[in-house]
Amino acid sequence: MLSTKFRIIIGILLFRIIPNNLEAQSLEIWEIQGEGVSSPYAFDIVTTEENIVTAKGNGFFFLQTPPERSDNNPLTSDGLLVNTGYPGQIGDVVSITGRVLETDGTTSISSSNIEITFISGGAPMPLPVGLGDSLPAAVPSLVHSLEHLENMVVEFSATATGPSSNLELTPLTTSPMRPFREPGVRYPGLPGLPVWDGNPEIFWLDPNGLNAPNNRFISAGAQIEATAILLEADQDFWLALPLSYSVNGSAVLRTVRDPGPGEFTVGSLNVLRLFANTASTNLRLQKLARYIGRQLRLPDVLALQEVGSLSVLRDLAYYIELEAPGTQYEAYLIPSGGEINLGFLIRAGIQNATVSQLGANEVFTLGGRLHDRPPLLLEAQLPTSPPTTIRVLNLHLRSLLGIEGPDADFVKAKRYQQSLSVANMAQSLQQEGNLIIVGDFNAYQFSDGYVDVTNQISGTPSLGAQYPVVSIVDPPLANQAELLPQQERYSYVFEGSAQILDQCLTSTLMEGIEVKGMQYGRGNADNALAYADNPFLAERASDHDGLVLFLQTENVMNTAGSLPGQEIEIRFPQPITANANIYLKKRNGGPLKNAELYSLQGQMIWRYSLFGQDANLHLPANLREGQVYLLRVTGERAERVVRVIVN
Repeated sequence: MLSTKFRIIIGILLFRIIPNNLEAQSLEIWEIQGEGVSSPYAFDIVTTEENIVTAKGNGFFFLQTPPERSDNNPLTSDGLLVNTGYPGQIGDVVSITGRVLETDGTTSISSSNIEITFISGGAPMPLPVGLGDSLPAAVPSLVHSLEHLENMVVEFSATATGPSSNLELTPLTTSPMRPFREPGVRYPGLPGLPVWDGNPEIFWLDPNGLNAPNNRFISAGAQIEATAILLEADQDFWLALPLSYSVNGSAVLRTVRDPGPGEFTVGSLNVLRLFANTASTNLRLQKLARYIGRQLRLPDVLALQEVGSLSVLRDLAYYIELEAPGTQYEAYLIPSGGEINLGFLIRAGIQNATVSQLGANEVFTLGGRLHDRPPLLLEAQLPTSPPTTIRVLNLHLRSLLGIEGPDADFVKAKRYQQSLSVANMAQSLQQEGNLIIVGDFNAYQFSDGYVDVTNQISGTPSLGAQYPVVSIVDPPLANQAELLPQQERYSYVFEGSAQILDQCLTSTLMEGIEVKGMQYGRGNADNALAYADNPFLAERASDHDGLVLFLQTENVMNTAGSLPGQEIEIRFPQPITANANIYLKKRNGGPLKNAELYSLQGQMIWRYSLFGQDANLHLPANLREGQVYLLRVTGERAERVVRVIVN
């Protein structure tokens, strides 16, 4: 699909002049198009006379039958793509002789051996055909509902169903309802399995496909008004090339709610291949810190997927503290043996945290490890009185990529065996109580028709799959996303269809814990990829929206059990300049004691004695510019370490 945007412009490289005496059948455009999905004259040489040039692109142009010669047949198109450049003007009337091509659903005239004859200029443009609520149709068919408008001038008022892609194409619908991924194998499906219609109501906008001004910042929900040429750029992939258009809409940003009194939060976020020491690492860290702080409201426990290393996870904790001063996260990660890993960020106050990998040594029946990214289990205690134990299982399962290609059997089998493995983990862990399973399941909340990953893990009923669900988990886990309003059931947008890939399952909770809902923090999945370049915005920090689960505890919170680092407040500008002030405050009883400065290699290079519960500090003047140091501040029963960047 992605390469076909450019397929239509390369024909000019083959340009030759057709011999004048070549015999060619004279046909109207609608005869060349025919009533089916392909032309009845494919590969024939034809002549079509006195048609109007409606649009020009780079190396191609479009023709349309004058309205008075149309057959007015709702099954045929009056438009034709010509695969060569045109030096004249829109509104010219020309005759064409050339060979009919049928490529990936597109009917066109080849650039090879083509003859173009100018007849006249200044013809009025054909009136555009209006698209509406039911055009494109939401019901699939062997002949797409837009086939009769191929290469013709249309107009529409549409809604963006997802953001601008890396090719700067935007998915659209004229339907009032946003299209979602639904259960089953994509139409036409397989016998005996649920079938998903594929959302045929989606078509795509290429803003500058005909040299109109480009727009890389179209986000889901934007309203698009356009007059355009409708092109089938690939089989059932319909592209609107605008002659003119307007966009009304902005970025999508909605935060999760603030936790209420006595509530704790558990979050999950795929951080999209977050690696250390790349050209974009600092930018990525700034954006993720803003997203976690502003959109997810700093969860007490945050499960992360696609983390490169423990060091970059610690860097993320540091950037979060810069974004939200006083917020301290401890980073946990066990390497998986691959490029991307699972990890946790745990806020100060969560007690007795331990992290372990599960299933790391399980073997896939078709060879190799079953879990390329072994599930990561966190066991910790919430600071209630008495402490409340929770278990959070972090997942990043095998993706759907290749599930319908030559590797389909491998992909299906691995997804299925992983789901059985995790289901057995869930059954064992829920016996111990207070189990929460979160992460990027790479699976919907329902069956994809081949494997029903989520319902296999949760033990809930399935609509059916090629690999049947086995009864393992009892009692079943609750899928918190299923309790959201229908329009909120998504964490990712793929080819214009909103879908859940990031799941949250909960066991029966004990020890006075009650689930008070789950929300997705909006800012990534709906927003244009172009926002990823701006470090000062939270938008598009990743391609997934993160989630937050809210837990209400009946037990009284034990505030005396907070970690020592929370008792020391440190404020200063970052990066810090010579003679800048560093303010220190000891929040609870007892005085401050010492301030020490260390190199990143652990060598102490400066020390200063402190007195009382407040202090103003100035670093030594001989520090090297551009270097990073560690500032350690100690007090009575308290210690805190922060990074200092010297400017």
